[in-house]
Amino acid sequence: MPFWSSWKRVQSIISNVNAYSLFKSHEISYQDFMDRWLPGLKNDESLVGINWTGNNAKGYDLEPDQVLEYLNDIVF
Repeated sequence: MPFWSSWKRVQSIISNVNAYSLFKSHEISYQDFMDRWLPGLKNDESLVGINWTGNNAKGYDLEPDQVLEYLNDIVF
């Protein structure tokens, strides 16, 4: 599941990558991401796509626990 850190980043993908041209972005709060999305993705055994970029929307795909650990380290 892809996530972007800013509206500008996701809009760039929607505007420039044909596979995402019909997608709509939805803003979620940091707390909702941490408390609901990451546990839900872990439960679904899904990866977290972080700030995919470029003409093919490529980037890092991480385990939800990795993202949670990293964000806890930099925020707290």
